[in-house]
Amino acid sequence: MGNDANSKFRRISHLTAVAKSTSYAFESKENVTLIWLDKSIDTIRTALRGITHYVLLYTEVEPCIKYIRSVVGDRIFLIVSGDYSEQCLDQIHDLSQVDSIFVFCANILKSKEKLIDSKHFSKIIGIFDNEEQLIKSVREEFDDLNQQLAAFSLYEKQKSTRDLSKDAASFLWFQLFKDVLLRMPRLEDAKREMIEQCQQYYRGNTEELKNIDEFTQTYTYNDAIRWYTKQCFIHRLCNKALRTQDIELLYIFRYYIQDLCKRLAVEHESFRKREKYQAILKLYHGLKLTKDELIRFQSNVGSLISTNGFLSTTRNYDLALAFALKTSKRSVDVYPTLFIIEADILLHDVVFADISSLSTYPEEEKVLFDIGCAFKIDQVIFDNSKNIWIVHMKLTNEARSIVKTYLEANRRVMEKGNILLVFGLLLTEMGQYHQAQVYFENLLSSNMIDDKASLHTNIGRVKFHQGLFDEALMCFKTVYDIQRHEKTLDYQDLARTLNNLGLVYLEQKNYDLALDFHFDVVKIYKQHLELPELLSANSYNAIGVIFTYKYEYKRALKYLFRAMKLYEKDLPTVDHPIMATNYNSIGLVFYYTKQYDQALDYCLKALNIREKVLPISHPHIADSCNNVALIYHHLNEYEKTLDLFQRSLKIYEESRDKKMRIPICWNNMGLLSLDQHNYDQAIEYYMKALDLYNNDDTNKNIHMEEIGFTIDNLGVAYEMKSDFNNALIYYRQGLEYQSESPERFVRILIKIGNIYQKQGDYDSALDHYQKVLNRSDTIVAELIPSVLMSMGIIYHRKHQNDLALEIYKHVISIRKRLSSNEDLELAWIYNNIGCLYDDMSDMKRALKYQQRGYDIRRKLLPPSHPDLATSLNNLGRIHQELAHCSGGDQVEYDKALKDYEAALRIRLKSLPIDHSDVAVSYYNLASLHLDRQEYEEANNQIQKALNVQRKLFSAHHPDIRQTINLEKKIKIMLDYRTNQSNQGENTA
Repeated sequence: MGNDANSKFRRISHLTAVAKSTSYAFESKENVTLIWLDKSIDTIRTALRGITHYVLLYTEVEPCIKYIRSVVGDRIFLIVSGDYSEQCLDQIHDLSQVDSIFVFCANILKSKEKLIDSKHFSKIIGIFDNEEQLIKSVREEFDDLNQQLAAFSLYEKQKSTRDLSKDAASFLWFQLFKDVLLRMPRLEDAKREMIEQCQQYYRGNTEELKNIDEFTQTYTYNDAIRWYTKQCFIHRLCNKALRTQDIELLYIFRYYIQDLCKRLAVEHESFRKREKYQAILKLYHGLKLTKDELIRFQSNVGSLISTNGFLSTTRNYDLALAFALKTSKRSVDVYPTLFIIEADILLHDVVFADISSLSTYPEEEKVLFDIGCAFKIDQVIFDNSKNIWIVHMKLTNEARSIVKTYLEANRRVMEKGNILLVFGLLLTEMGQYHQAQVYFENLLSSNMIDDKASLHTNIGRVKFHQGLFDEALMCFKTVYDIQRHEKTLDYQDLARTLNNLGLVYLEQKNYDLALDFHFDVVKIYKQHLELPELLSANSYNAIGVIFTYKYEYKRALKYLFRAMKLYEKDLPTVDHPIMATNYNSIGLVFYYTKQYDQALDYCLKALNIREKVLPISHPHIADSCNNVALIYHHLNEYEKTLDLFQRSLKIYEESRDKKMRIPICWNNMGLLSLDQHNYDQAIEYYMKALDLYNNDDTNKNIHMEEIGFTIDNLGVAYEMKSDFNNALIYYRQGLEYQSESPERFVRILIKIGNIYQKQGDYDSALDHYQKVLNRSDTIVAELIPSVLMSMGIIYHRKHQNDLALEIYKHVISIRKRLSSNEDLELAWIYNNIGCLYDDMSDMKRALKYQQRGYDIRRKLLPPSHPDLATSLNNLGRIHQELAHCSGGDQVEYDKALKDYEAALRIRLKSLPIDHSDVAVSYYNLASLHLDRQEYEEANNQIQKALNVQRKLFSAHHPDIRQTINLEKKIKIMLDYRTNQSNQGENTA
């Protein structure tokens, strides 16, 4: 019998589910972590913290290396002793997070010979035996790095504002950030919170604590620019927060950043008046770019770009050029680059100013651009005479029109009067769910927005996307209570809340209650036709998804197509995330109904849209990759399948909110391993998935169904490995998880029956199959022929051939009634009828049915699939029997040998060497060689068969008894030939 495809766990992604995220910790918020690795470390740490606060001290190599490997997104400066350098540099030197290495030792010459002269360790800045020189060098390189760090966000003109690629979303993020910031109230509480956090962070750092104390005592709004140029704590932390878009840290520093933006705007007005006769300014910014960064600039000529934060430039060409060309041992694989910026002083909606008179370093002639300033890349060229890359850019105010377009796309929120909400929506669309939650919760606690219903709605949405369904439900219920008690009921908002409640109940698998809420939305729309059609479209889509989960596929498609027509009519573009969700849902219905070509068409549409409009690491892209992979799996395109599963897994692993998507990937990769007959690999994947589910204590009840599927998959893997005892253990465990699903319960009963059948316990197998038939009114129709087929096999093996044939033919009639298409299940029926006619010595009919089955399999399966070996094996058996009947026809024997050997080659390639089917091939070859009087080869093959079977079965198993009987016949003939040979010799 073939393996039931539905027995394998295939989890499909309709919506997003994740685990609870951890709370925020105010740690390592500078650009550089400084690590000192030495057997003995003294108070040098205090001096180093004058350079950067985040200093870590290690006295052992392994913990240090482990920490370095764990760092993502930050730069590391490593000071290492001479002794330890030899132990650790090979392991960590080439890691991207390791920026610079300083060796501190007693014997400079010895270390120089081993480390510098080898030219292998290019990141070593120097070798020092003097503490003062070491600290001086670290400080110089640290200052150089801080000047070089610049993150850019691009916005390609051809993209729409809905197309939130990673760069475009980041670009839009900064355009909105300043608008949001300036609307926040300037409160002394905010200043006090910022100072307390800085004091806590820099505790023990004497130099920075002095700066913080001075700031506390003397700071006024007019000092904002001077403090920014001081290169102290506030400069470093603000820039790092802006560069990494750290919402929590930016919220802590809102008081100061707001002052800086406002103060810069005042200076801008004065600057415009002073410079009105020189409308176009030329400004310069020198730094070093990596090869990848340079390529991005070259490939985006004509696009808009902004720095992630404030941008410092200078009027002094020579100063910028010198800085770009400044040699540094840090400058490995980087290119000196000079940005030449043309800035029209009369442009509206952009803020920049000459801050020389306010700067700590007036000689630098600095011009500072505000957050969100955008530039158009005009040209990227190499200046051979100066050996430097030149990037020409122009200041532009096009960014404001992009923001206005985005706000128009979210005009419903704007009608409620708050851009503060729109910023949170952008975070949500970017997939930054944790940051969005923190942002909305801060707004709620600060009482900056009166519209509490909208805040609770948005907090509920991000909790929903994080898989925190109970918490999301509480938020949406709060909103529902607020709306019911409002003087004037807003039916549009009420419908949205009902829709959100329905989505939560859907994820909690309370499908009937979810349907009630979504049908309520449809009812509201029919009673208030002035409401947007998209409200009903969203509910139609959700209703379709619910019917999919309820296995009512015809009704599911009805509502999903109804939603699709409304979306295609009312959405501003087909390339919209909501459209992708709808296409995805339609594709999954076709997947469940085994219409794989249509499933692939719709799921690929969904994936293509999501790749266009979402950040590259967005979890919805991972969901689509997962679904398309499952379809390719059914189409036997295994290479594409594995690539997509791995891509999906990578996104989930990198997302802090998507931990519980990972076991879905492990399960699906296990299925692929099963079909490639790598059973141990499949078991390893399933065990990983099971461990993740069992360790998620907060949401374990939600994952009971998934745990059941995973346990079931383990049973399938052990069954396919012919480890029937372990298969039974997992199948019985699986029954405990399927009490709420009659269909899944009986599927496992069938599998347990199949195991008993393979173990030769036919009575126990028939007992389980009969239990299934007794529940026939609660199961899907396609299971009945599967059970009857298994019963037919048992009667066949018990030599009750007439009963077996009657059952087989009944199965064919049921199959043809269920589907007019030939499929692999029909191939199995033809295969078994062929075997039955073979046993009944009706070789003509046997050959006819076996050939039918083989033709279907050859058309639908890859050439190394073991089911093809089954057909070839059975065809060989018939040709062997035809040779018998014809008195030893060598043509029929040759056909039999060809088929048997082809079957064995496939099985050795696709199955474990100790698989029971491999033993069958050895048995059949032994039988054929016996017929051809090739007794030595027959004995060789029968011993191989016994070696396999004795590993799998007990001594009383019917298959072993049959093999031993054949072995006896072969030995009799071998002994007879030996005796004949001995008699001949004696006669001679």
